[in-house]
Amino acid sequence: MDFGKFKTSDWLMIGGGAAMFVLGLMLDWTSVATPFGDVTLDGPFDYFLTGGLAWILVVGVGALAVARVLDKLPADRPWPLIFLGATALAVVLMLIQLLIGGREGTGRGMGMLGAFVWSAIAAAGAYLNFQASGGNLKDLTDVDKLKASFAKDDGNDEMPPPPPPPAPPAPPAPPST
Repeated sequence: MDFGKFKTSDWLMIGGGAAMFVLGLMLDWTSVATPFGDVTLDGPFDYFLTGGLAWILVVGVGALAVARVLDKLPADRPWPLIFLGATALAVVLMLIQLLIGGREGTGRGMGMLGAFVWSAIAAAGAYLNFQASGGNLKDLTDVDKLKASFAKDDGNDEMPPPPPPPAPPAPPAPPST
């Protein structure tokens, strides 16, 4: 594997995904103060819509960033735009989770706080990757440009010719005498 092919933006997406994968599962997402000490609970999938989905998005972007650098993904897709959208959604979901907090009577644990930071790191890498690919944030407000970026580009802007009409049926054979 040639590590020289990896750019800083790739390392940020991969690092954010790896940290989310390992530490997002190992660290507890909530804590409860008790007379006997703090008790920690939960993980990302106990808060599936905000935590679990964000975990899947960030880990997925990290894995896809590796696959893209190794040329294992189709080149005709707008991967920088996909990475940016997925990580931005993960950051928003994690921000919502931080604002909501844990279950009633619990505080935010290191896993929840870390997951927000790791998703933000992956989003920073995705943003840098998006910019390096020639993307501009102002283009994201133009729906036609977004649709065009997902249209398959075969290098031919012309419509293909219609198929030829079917051949006419053969005339009946003359009666034999």
